[in-house]
Amino acid sequence: MQKKIENILVVGAGVMGSAIAQVFAANGYKTVMADLKEEFIETALKRIDANIEGMVEESLADDSYGTAVKDNLTTILNAQIPDVAEKFDLVVEVIFENKDAKKDLYKILSDNCRPDCIFASNTSGMDVFSVTEEVMKNPERLIITHWFNPPHLMKIIEVVKGPKTSDETAEAVRTLLEDCGKKPAVLNKFMPGFIVNRMATVICRELYYMVEQGWVSPQDAENALKYTDGLRWSFEGPLELWDFVGLEIPITVASGVMPTLCNRTDCIPYGDKLIAEGKTGVRAGEGMLGKYPADVDGYIKKRNKRIVAMYKMMNQFEAEDALEK
Repeated sequence: MQKKIENILVVGAGVMGSAIAQVFAANGYKTVMADLKEEFIETALKRIDANIEGMVEESLADDSYGTAVKDNLTTILNAQIPDVAEKFDLVVEVIFENKDAKKDLYKILSDNCRPDCIFASNTSGMDVFSVTEEVMKNPERLIITHWFNPPHLMKIIEVVKGPKTSDETAEAVRTLLEDCGKKPAVLNKFMPGFIVNRMATVICRELYYMVEQGWVSPQDAENALKYTDGLRWSFEGPLELWDFVGLEIPITVASGVMPTLCNRTDCIPYGDKLIAEGKTGVRAGEGMLGKYPADVDGYIKKRNKRIVAMYKMMNQFEAEDALEK
């Protein structure tokens, strides 16, 4: 029988953790958000209020959304976790990517939570299964749920099973995330980069290689993808596109492309060059595509606004597809 999740603990109240807690609370789950200091909690609650305000302004939520968050979300300090640990069905870990810190936290959780409580790490790449092996009791309940920023808007969540993660754990987590309106993508085995970052690495390795070879400028390379795949991928992913075209054509094209692709397995040299020059991206003021505005917060707001616009469009596409089924 699949485990029913009702009470959730989110450990880590940063940008990701606070929005994840917001999602669960908004969908009716009794959610507790924890962090090391009261000031971190206060900042997180203000951030959640701002998220909700933004969603209401964009007609992505009504007043009942904020009411649900207020009714279902409470906070504690990390030091209080052992006192209340037994009541939770799921703990979502969203702390910083430090092996020792994660190991210490999972020991506390494993020692104090019920044996059937599921642990889900939001790590973006760490092998938490190996890191926590010495301290984890009942390792079949440990899984990765990798959310994307901003979590309250991005639908995709990578769900990664470890070597001992049970099918029951994976299905319980999938059901929960789908109930929250998310689109879980399950990876049956831990692999570096999971699904999304593996594909991003493949694509960017080739684009950086083409720029390095002088075959194309960074902006033209960017435009080539933005104005083809960028237009299609909101309703038709790369696998569906090949099905639409008919596999004979792309597979034939691939036979000529494959021998010419960059196949380095050690690094991306052009990326290393940019890092050495301090051109690391938006927050540095300059990156692969040139200079960026000094107002990073303004850039983020503009980016989030565009995510909202695409979010609305994808909701429309999903509603259209549902009518056809």
